[in-house]
Amino acid sequence: MSQVRKRAVKRVVICLVVLLAVCAGAGIFIKMRADQKERQRLAQQAAEQAAAAEAARQQAEAEAAAKAAAEEEQARKQAEEAEQRRAEAEQAAAEAKDGIEYGDCIGTVWVEGTEVNCDLYWGDTTSIFRAGAGCSADNGCVMPGENGTVFVGAHTDTYFNKLFDAEVGALIHLDTIYGDFVYQITDFEVIGDTEVDKCRWGATEPSCILYTCYPQGIQTPTRYRYLAYADPVETDENGVVPSSLPGMEETGEEAAAEATPAPEEPAA
Repeated sequence: MSQVRKRAVKRVVICLVVLLAVCAGAGIFIKMRADQKERQRLAQQAAEQAAAAEAARQQAEAEAAAKAAAEEEQARKQAEEAEQRRAEAEQAAAEAKDGIEYGDCIGTVWVEGTEVNCDLYWGDTTSIFRAGAGCSADNGCVMPGENGTVFVGAHTDTYFNKLFDAEVGALIHLDTIYGDFVYQITDFEVIGDTEVDKCRWGATEPSCILYTCYPQGIQTPTRYRYLAYADPVETDENGVVPSSLPGMEETGEEAAAEATPAPEEPAA
């Protein structure tokens, strides 16, 4: 019996060992399968994330391209509209200029840094000088903005009394019904009333001269004139480039003009 029991025990032990080995192998196999499935799941998840990221990238690129195209189209339309508005403004300005007659008020003249700010007329008669500043229409002088000399005068005891406060570098604004033109003062000079050679009459290059009687504030006839010479800030082949045109958006210079207080009316 003891031999039989021993063999039986041995067989049981062997069976247990085999069973344990089988169980261990099954556990390892199950774990390996589980690990493989986890790796496959992670790989699939990574692939899905990569695909989603690529799709998002492509969508973002498509949206950016569409936005850029829309902005480009909008910019093109705005440029066309601006060009159309400018063409219309230039046409209106040309028509307004063509309609100017001698004695008409054509706008205003004002000088930065001074109280000079008054109506500007085409012509330089006595009645014009009582109303404001006069732009000479004779002696080869031209209208504001044209190639040639814009020769603008006013009385020293009224509208151009503060011209003497201007400094070199100050800007002269001739704001007219057909465009606004800017000139920068380069020099001053006192001349005799017969020294017309210093007035640039008949010149072909664009410039502006403001003039008044000298000395300042005199109310009796005098043979001396005070001149402020100025050159245009910007020019092209047509003359002075307008800083703005009627109907166009207000420029910074126009805003500055509105901010400049008008001078008080001179005492009678």
